[in-house]
Amino acid sequence: MSSAGSEVDERPRWHGSTADERCARRRRQLLDAGFHLLGTQGAAAVTVRAVARHSSLSPRYFYESFPDREALLLAVWDDQYAAVSGRVETAIADAPQDFLGRMRAALDAAAAWLEQDPLRTRAMLLETISDARLRLHARRRLPELVLRTAMRSVDGGALDSLPEKKLATTVTATSGAIVNLFLEWGSGGLPVGRDELVDSVLDVVTAIVSAAIDGR
Repeated sequence: MSSAGSEVDERPRWHGSTADERCARRRRQLLDAGFHLLGTQGAAAVTVRAVARHSSLSPRYFYESFPDREALLLAVWDDQYAAVSGRVETAIADAPQDFLGRMRAALDAAAAWLEQDPLRTRAMLLETISDARLRLHARRRLPELVLRTAMRSVDGGALDSLPEKKLATTVTATSGAIVNLFLEWGSGGLPVGRDELVDSVLDVVTAIVSAAIDGR
């Protein structure tokens, strides 16, 4: 009787890899190609033909992983979001437990991530403003990241005490301010260092949150 491990080992392999492994590699190639196009030329450039050409794969392999270009476009954004979200989660886990400490750690982690690859600013920020599909997709995810950071702090309960509509407005305003400041910085419009950026964004975030709590 075969064990689960032997069943996996007995799957057909080609040049040392299974069909699933090859499919996963091709999907990764397509995501990387889509990200490059999104970050250099924008969402309109992310077409099936362009992605296939840039990844050196045929269109049939594109459709093996994605039903259409819109699905790839959102998958590219989600792939990058997962990367920055992971950085933020790690940063706030090691940060002081108060709101300012958690938020500073989150902002610095996100800024450092953007700084490592200039394409990320356009792909993750600019295109969520200029492309309708990405805007609808991102307008929930980005505020969620901000809210999760705030609620992980010991004094995050102050936000939780806001009425639901007020909380939604506050978190959306906060995430919008963060996106715009990070976009200007990442695009060269704010000639400040990362530490200065984080300090400035934190000032804006604190002002928005404090005004919401004081006016509840």
